[in-house]
Amino acid sequence: ELRRQVAELGQSVRQASVDSEENERLRTLLGLRQQRRDFVFESAYITGHSSSNWASTLTLSKGTSCGIAQGNCVVDSEGYLVGIVTEAGLNWCTVATVLDTEAQIGAKVFRTGETTVAMGDLSLMGRNRLKLSYLESESSLINGDLVVTSGLGGYYPSGLVIGSVEEILTDDGGLTKYAILAPQADLSELTEVFVITSFDVVD
Repeated sequence: ELRRQVAELGQSVRQASVDSEENERLRTLLGLRQQRRDFVFESAYITGHSSSNWASTLTLSKGTSCGIAQGNCVVDSEGYLVGIVTEAGLNWCTVATVLDTEAQIGAKVFRTGETTVAMGDLSLMGRNRLKLSYLESESSLINGDLVVTSGLGGYYPSGLVIGSVEEILTDDGGLTKYAILAPQADLSELTEVFVITSFDVVD
């Protein structure tokens, strides 16, 4: 009888832990939805990480059966940009992170409104950094500036935080400036992400 009671208590503790995790996940999703009421989110777990000298991708646990499609943006629980869906099957999808060399995202400097492009860079991937290119010749960019998605063209939502400026450099020709960005999302610690399956386009 005692063993049975201990087993039942153990089961209750395990269930309580599962319920607590589920409640936390739902609170996180609710917080995201309150931040951006124009977004439709689909939560998914990360089932695989893949990184090489030129690629940085994630595999997620959901796909087209949940409305996920190629081109959808993926964010973490804080709403920071993680990457873009590049391929989707029925119950899985692949995400190219912001560090991936194929990543090119229309961006805007939050403080000044300057439009630019955030992109993965072969020489920066190993440092978990990306590049901010096509800066204006008179750019007033400074270290610490926050960079967000521009939303231009309507392909991606606007205002998603990509990262912050760590360093401003001039290319080898000495003609154009670029910056090194630290992504705001902690890509190495993620276990669950949120796919934006629908959003209102802001002109």
